[in-house]
Order: sequence, then C-alpha cells, then structure tokens
Amino acid sequence: MLGLGPILAINVILLYTILGPLVLFAIYILFDFLGKPPDLNRSKNIKTLKKKDPALWTIDEINSYINQK
Repeated sequence: MLGLGPILAINVILLYTILGPLVLFAIYILFDFLGKPPDLNRSKNIKTLKKKDPALWTIDEINSYINQK
C-alpha cells in the first residue's frame, strides 16, 4: 500500500494535468479579449474618433465618421 506522500504527489500531478490546460486556456481567452480593439460600429461617437489620428483610421472607422454627419 502506498504511503501518504506518494498519494499526495499523484493527486497533485493529476490536478495539474487536468486543471493546467484549463487555466492556460482561460488566460489565453483573457489576453485575447483585452487585445481586441474597441468596436466603433456600436458606439458612434465622434469624440472617440477624433482622439485617434485620422491617418490611422480603418475603412470601417471612416465610414462610421462619414455616416455620423
């Protein structure tokens, strides 16, 4: 019969094996969410567009700005 130490070691290895990928996936999802640019089609606010350099606007931002006038 195994002692308490090997049983705990096996349980910890199983725990990391099962929960490790889930935690890494959650971190990946978090960084992916934080890295997305704001959706300018939802908030049609001219002030938001004026803060950004017009030379760097995308086609969607230009269309959004033109449709607001």
